[in-house]
Amino acid sequence: MGGSQSTRKLSVDNENAIQVSQEALDRIQAQLNAKQAEQPAPPQYAPPPYYDKQKQHEFAAEEAYWARRIENLKRAHEKINSGMHLEYQKTLKEANELFDLVQADKVVNKLPPCQEERGKMLECYSSNPDKSLLCSVLVNEFNDCVCRSRIAAVSASS
Repeated sequence: MGGSQSTRKLSVDNENAIQVSQEALDRIQAQLNAKQAEQPAPPQYAPPPYYDKQKQHEFAAEEAYWARRIENLKRAHEKINSGMHLEYQKTLKEANELFDLVQADKVVNKLPPCQEERGKMLECYSSNPDKSLLCSVLVNEFNDCVCRSRIAAVSASS
């Protein structure tokens, strides 16, 4: 019910249809062509001769203006670039100097602290292998030096 399509067909005959002969079509087409031929073509606009010269002069003036403007902008851009390049070189030089100072400081700090006290203590132990208590004063000096260098390193880093 209602789910299938209808198979009925309906045809209508038009009894009022007009048939036009080929001759009538040709006559109508000829009349249309004649009317189009009678209509005048739109006039072609030709600007006066001074107009072209005036426009050319205006265009040339405008081209010259923009060429000057572009050259001025190029020069300003080159000045800015050269200034930036000089600043970059100056900053690079300062950074390298700071880096060299840090590297030199690291070289100085690479040597362990209290080398002199350590040398005296080791010399005392090697010269008195059986009497180590004789070197206690040098051991205390070495220990004090190590403590001072630790305190100096901690205070320098903070």
